[in-house]
Amino acid sequence: MRILKLTFFLCLLAAISFGQARQVHKEKEREKKVKPKRTDNYIRLKGLRFGMDVTRPFQYLWTKGDRYGTEFSGDLEISPNLFPVFESGYEFMKIKTAYVDYSGQGSYSRFGMDYNFLQAENKNDKNILYGGIRYGFSLASQKVNNYLINSYWGPTTGSFPNQKFFAQWGEILLGMKGEVFHNFYMGWSIRCKIQLNNKTIGYPPAYFIPGFGKAANGTNFDLTYSVYYNIPWDFRKNIGVKKPEPIKVKAKPVKKPVAKKPVLKKLTD
Repeated sequence: MRILKLTFFLCLLAAISFGQARQVHKEKEREKKVKPKRTDNYIRLKGLRFGMDVTRPFQYLWTKGDRYGTEFSGDLEISPNLFPVFESGYEFMKIKTAYVDYSGQGSYSRFGMDYNFLQAENKNDKNILYGGIRYGFSLASQKVNNYLINSYWGPTTGSFPNQKFFAQWGEILLGMKGEVFHNFYMGWSIRCKIQLNNKTIGYPPAYFIPGFGKAANGTNFDLTYSVYYNIPWDFRKNIGVKKPEPIKVKAKPVKKPVAKKPVLKKLTD
């Protein structure tokens, strides 16, 4: 009988312990699902930030052909951790070999949005780790000054006149910007560029798209490194702030004194 009671007590104790452990596990799972709110819900970048990509003039070091250009950018923090961005530049591409003499050039622009994932430790911490999207387009031209094709029937030479074309693409990027000195920043980005539906321009097809790269590739990858300067102008102070209107004081009307009529007394003899 004692053995049965002891067995029943142990089973009851095990059931209670299992239930408590399961409840604790559920509470931990709920805590994991509920993400803590960010504490840096404030504007960290006051003003406009302008930058220049220092890698564009040296692209010939890692790409085929003589490719070089310039690129400038601008961004601002429109709301906490959200940065609209505009980028624009100009690029050249030249390829000269024994078989072809090609040149292409044009301007390009990109605009999009960046979101900062890095939570600030304090209000002076302005470093960001961001992900972003871009829409890019280019107005470009290309020309084949001379080409040579060796075949069974002998060499063939020729040229193609100047061709103008329009191209567009989308970008997904990951990058980082850090303040190295007061209002001076440096940063890099890794970009995946996806070509959108572009119209054919005839023969020869487009070879180089400024801002995108080789046109034959549906997807290109790129690395940028830029320097920035933040113009410390807080434009938000002038938004939604109404100038106080002058207080008009109404003058009280002055009452004119009423002249009393003289009282005539009767003279008595």
